[in-house]
Amino acid sequence: MGKLYQKIFAKYYDPFMVELELRLYKRRYSLLSPLIGNVLEVGSGTGVNFPFYNENKTKVTAIEPSLPMLEKAKLKKNYNHIKLHNIGVGYEELEALIPEKGFDVIVCTLVLCTVPNLEDALEDFKRFLAPNGKLIIMEHIHSKKKSKAMLQNVVNPIWKKIGDGCNLNRKTDEVLKQKGFKAVNSSYFYNASIDFYEGVFTL
Repeated sequence: MGKLYQKIFAKYYDPFMVELELRLYKRRYSLLSPLIGNVLEVGSGTGVNFPFYNENKTKVTAIEPSLPMLEKAKLKKNYNHIKLHNIGVGYEELEALIPEKGFDVIVCTLVLCTVPNLEDALEDFKRFLAPNGKLIIMEHIHSKKKSKAMLQNVVNPIWKKIGDGCNLNRKTDEVLKQKGFKAVNSSYFYNASIDFYEGVFTL
């Protein structure tokens, strides 16, 4: 996706998402406010999760490959416990930034639909997580309803271009299990006619 489109996408992302985010607020709070320790947030976007991290109990490394999105996150507030990096999963430079077994928690919210290779990303998370570390996710997924799933498959090529790499039909819930992540607690829910999956996972 070109730099100009990334700027346009970043400019209108928050206004486009405002209604959905109001509905997701309590879920984000429930997942993120109890966290303690070193946290890696993958695909931090415009910083929607930042207010939920306890500044006295967490140290957050937030990575985001889109510079325009990262610049919007910087404008929202200066969080001393959060360090921002213009980098994404799968980048070679990430290896120098992320120590193996260096994070107590990895957070992914509405981002695993966009990573270039979900399976590779989850393998990276295994290396980044400390023993007994947790993976926190809240993601939209491929619908369990056949007719809706077929529609997502048809629309996905166009949506992926419009949505800066977002895939409507990723089976993130199934891939997590295939890669050995075990749910401490998890749930499916529906919001604005979108299928979601959220939870806390360990290896």
